[in-house]
Amino acid sequence: MAQRFEEPTQTTTTRHVLRGIEYVLALTINKEENIFTLEVEDRLTADRWTGQFDTKYIEDLTHKTGNFKQFMVFVNMLESALNKNSSALSLDLLTYSDLEVLRNQRAHRPGSGTQHIPPAKPSSLHTKRYLIMTYSVEFDRIHYPLPLPYVGKPDPVQLQEALRRLEEENKRLKEQAVASNCMNSLAEEREDITFVSKERDDIQAQFETYQRELKHTGKANAAKEIRVLKKVVQNLESDLMKEKTKHQRIINKKNQEYRNIVEELEELRASERNLRARCRSLTNELAVFKRKYVL
Repeated sequence: MAQRFEEPTQTTTTRHVLRGIEYVLALTINKEENIFTLEVEDRLTADRWTGQFDTKYIEDLTHKTGNFKQFMVFVNMLESALNKNSSALSLDLLTYSDLEVLRNQRAHRPGSGTQHIPPAKPSSLHTKRYLIMTYSVEFDRIHYPLPLPYVGKPDPVQLQEALRRLEEENKRLKEQAVASNCMNSLAEEREDITFVSKERDDIQAQFETYQRELKHTGKANAAKEIRVLKKVVQNLESDLMKEKTKHQRIINKKNQEYRNIVEELEELRASERNLRARCRSLTNELAVFKRKYVL
């Protein structure tokens, strides 16, 4: 069996509703450099916040909370929280003002993690966000805050490029689905025809053999030979029915795979429509800004 090598970079993208607003959260892990990048995007306004964190930052942060975690352990916890795989982990997105309230509430409790955040510069107070990963243990809740500076809205040019890539991927998947379905259907038809032809030839050969043997046997043995022949035919029919059932299961499996590909194509189409709408919105917004600037 060929050895499977793990990709050095891994990205997890999920959607979360935090404080009544839907966000897209993307976690990109670089295992070679031991860093990860976290990006949060408001699905309605397309505002984005992003931050990059290395081993030293994460292990210092967790050490200050009183609940130390190694870098990869923390990354696995964050990935589990994004995928909602653990009831002990939850996420929240706070402004600096929200964080100040939380810090004041827990200033005298060890392990909250929020009291170790350095004050933000005044210019970034209203733009920076903090993704809070909360780890609930038996008698306490540990908060791990990850600061995310504001990086603005997506560039329309980048959105158009992403849209182009999605269109190409959508086209490729369509072609792949059609080609795969045709090839599978042809292969299955050939196998079915070959199998039925072989069964027919086998039955015909056995029948002819018994016909020849019956010519040389007495009438007393004729009835017995006929019963044996019927039994052979019944066995062959039973085997044929089993093979047909097996063949039907294979066809059902292929149909399910095809439906999965169709669903994936529908998701890509929906994503493509969303990107087109966002691109039009940003292009209009850019045109408005340009007119204001000229005036």
